[in-house]
Amino acid sequence: MQALFGLFLFTLLFTTGASLECESCAAEGYNCAGQKQSCPAGLDTCLTLVVEGTTGGQTVTSVGKMCYARILCNLLKPGQTFNVPQVTGTIKEVTCKALSLSASLLVAFLGLLMLKVLF
Repeated sequence: MQALFGLFLFTLLFTTGASLECESCAAEGYNCAGQKQSCPAGLDTCLTLVVEGTTGGQTVTSVGKMCYARILCNLLKPGQTFNVPQVTGTIKEVTCKALSLSASLLVAFLGLLMLKVLF
C-alpha cells in the first residue's frame, strides 16, 4: 500500500513539474503581456511570433504569444511571407521555447528522492 501511495505521489509530482505553461496574448507592437496557460497535449512549445502586415496601405507590427506544436514552430522562419484575406505580411521574429529536458529530469529525480525519504 505504501509503495502504491509513493508511486502516486511520484506520478503527481512528475506530471505537475513536466507540464508546460505559456504566456497567451496578442497586441500591436513587439511585446505583449498575458496570463500563463497550461498547454494542452500536443502543444509542447511556447511560441512568440512577431509579424508585420499590410492592409489597406497601412503597415502594422503585431506580436502573439501562445502554446504551439514544436514541429510546426520549427517551420516558421523570419522573412517568410503570408497572404490571408486583405492582409499581406512577413514574419519578423520567431521564438520557440520548449520545456527543458533538464527541468523534467530534475523533477523526476526529486520525486525519486521523496519516495526514498518517505518510504
